[in-house]
Amino acid sequence: MSSGKVSKKPSILIVDDEKNQRELLSKFFEKQGYKTFAASTATEAEEIFRKQGFDSAIIDLKLPDFDGIELLRRLRSIDPDLGAVILTAYGTISAAAEGIKSGAAEFMEKPVDLANLAKVIESIIEKRQIIAENKLLKEISSANIPADIVAESPQMKEILSIVARVAPTDATVLITGESGTGKELIARLIHQNSKRAQRTFVPINCAAIPETLIESELFGYEPGAFTGARKRQIGKLELADGGTIFLDEIGDLPLLVQAKILRFLEDGQFFRLGGTQPVKTDVRVISATNRDIKSMVSEGKFREDLYYRLNVIHIHIPPLRERKEDLVVLAEKYLKQFARKHGKPIKGFTPEAKDRILRYPWPGNIRELRNTIERAVILSRREFIQKELIPSPHHDYAPTTYEESELKTLAEVEREYIIKVLEYCNGNQSEAARILGLHRNTLRNKLKEYGLL
Repeated sequence: MSSGKVSKKPSILIVDDEKNQRELLSKFFEKQGYKTFAASTATEAEEIFRKQGFDSAIIDLKLPDFDGIELLRRLRSIDPDLGAVILTAYGTISAAAEGIKSGAAEFMEKPVDLANLAKVIESIIEKRQIIAENKLLKEISSANIPADIVAESPQMKEILSIVARVAPTDATVLITGESGTGKELIARLIHQNSKRAQRTFVPINCAAIPETLIESELFGYEPGAFTGARKRQIGKLELADGGTIFLDEIGDLPLLVQAKILRFLEDGQFFRLGGTQPVKTDVRVISATNRDIKSMVSEGKFREDLYYRLNVIHIHIPPLRERKEDLVVLAEKYLKQFARKHGKPIKGFTPEAKDRILRYPWPGNIRELRNTIERAVILSRREFIQKELIPSPHHDYAPTTYEESELKTLAEVEREYIIKVLEYCNGNQSEAARILGLHRNTLRNKLKEYGLL
């Protein structure tokens, strides 16, 4: 399941046994910006509706197999919010009443007035969108959303809606997104709204633990399992018993450990290093990565069977640069927070500073924004943050000022910015990682990826 909603054309199912009528309606509504699908029978219409669903329907009353009112009843049993128009050349009061009772928004006689039909369809879809938004808000309000999660953008609202539906279950969740987008925040939110909320949430950063130690960190060990193992050590999976374990940067797990995690997910038990007795725990697993894990699967770097076990529910968090509504609110929130923390009488940003905030790509996402705003608050001598305290965009985004050959990929932009930050920090990787909002190991991985190490 994906979280990011891509804007799409509203869709209409057109059901009529007359070919000319189907083609007329399809062409008319496609010109109006709708996506249409035409069916000649009620059976065909029901089959396609079960496969993909539609935002509205235009249904002829008289169909070869069964009538349009019965078809509408069946479609609404699949999607109770479906609004439809029933068309007929045999309009009667009783048929109209029956059609409206079945959920038809309108009952219209042929030959239909296309302009009037278009207004009715537009009204149906607007009503459907309102119903969907209300459901979304109800789902979000049912979740215990902490103040540090900002969801002004449609993408984040959809993510919180998924969280509200997924949290009460024990389904495994895979959270993807760039570094600094707030993957752990979402993992904690799922835990806090689950039946395990009163038990332990155990985060473990798989990239921060050396490969030789990750297995013992997860599974624990028995005395004598290796040199220096003098007593039994409980692993993170046991510590999380009854609660949730969050495997951050799951893509960095060695293949051997991946196999053991898969075995644990299959039967709920594992062996400590050097142990002969299985240990059984009741743990929900949430994992996250900033890497392209599908590509890793195809390259043989990540087990396909484990990927599918972890990816029962998939939540993708878009980067901050794609969530402008969240970006502005977060910047103002951090400004108030750090002005209070550091005792600075700062009231806001200048228009030029706000413009830079909106145009800068924020490769370090929320972590980088947070660090940038705190630094700006500390260094500011005025009531409003000036543009000089906000990073300058790498280029002007106006499309008319650039040839295609001059445009850069996101990876190129990120590489250049990492170089600049390292130069600023005189090569100090720990300091550069802090400014970028990255874990030091993640920065080292990027340095290797870009041939800088």
